[in-house]
Amino acid sequence: MKVLFMGTPEFAAVSLNALLNSQHTVVGVVTQPDRALKHGKTEYSAVKQLALSKDLPIFQPVKIRAEADALKQFGADIAVTAAYGQILDNAVLHAFKHGVINVHASLLPKYRGASPIQSAILSGERVTGVTIMRTELGLDTGDILSTVTTEIGADETAGELTCRLAVLGAELLVKTLDNFDAIKPVKQDDNIATHCKTISKSEQIIDFYADCNSVVNKIRALSPNPCAKTFIDGEQYKIYRATVCSGVIGTIGQVICGKDKMNIVCGDGAISVEVIQAPSKRAMPIADFLRGKKIRDGVVCANQP
Repeated sequence: MKVLFMGTPEFAAVSLNALLNSQHTVVGVVTQPDRALKHGKTEYSAVKQLALSKDLPIFQPVKIRAEADALKQFGADIAVTAAYGQILDNAVLHAFKHGVINVHASLLPKYRGASPIQSAILSGERVTGVTIMRTELGLDTGDILSTVTTEIGADETAGELTCRLAVLGAELLVKTLDNFDAIKPVKQDDNIATHCKTISKSEQIIDFYADCNSVVNKIRALSPNPCAKTFIDGEQYKIYRATVCSGVIGTIGQVICGKDKMNIVCGDGAISVEVIQAPSKRAMPIADFLRGKKIRDGVVCANQP
């Protein structure tokens, strides 16, 4: 089939690359407008970078809803979205013979919305996957075309899981298009649906009154971006990795340092920090961090400075 691909981050670029190496023809790419950086520089999306390297036609509308006629000009049989970043309207959905399908990083109807990977880890899920679904006006409510499942590693971060799901989703996308005419769509059960929103700044702050597993899950879910944060002596620190540890007693939020170790007391025990980042510094293993930065033993983490 002739495919118009719509996506933005690296997760989407993996699917685009798979399509380029399939029997299907990518007739063009739609991605978010370039992002302006400091000093007059511009940042291209991962999808645009790949499209440029393959000499693909690129379209970057500010508002996709106003561009149904322009999209029809690509002559695509179907459009594929993957983390595109804009909501489509009826005119866009009906601009293609076979409509629009989406690569969604959860096992729908669980975790409809903007942060399915982070939300699965936050909730302590042990299994997740990718769903290829028909796109309709509702938020991730369209019929399911295919799914693939995978276990979530006990220590796996959202960044690591995203990379794995990107590959699984890309493979599933190609298989779905290969067998498109034979697939019988399955309606989602709205009664068991869950929804997830974009992670807010307040949700990035670690609540050490929570149990240890919940704290570790938050750190995993927000690593490497936007990252779980806490304040120590008025400075904001990012924690990228941590594990549950035993035998540590103290006040909730208290930092207890030892040789090459930094533990923080939680609601039902403590965590051991493994990778941390100080303000204006790079992230580093805790042993390296403690050799260059002195943290007062016994200081209590705060929710804000």
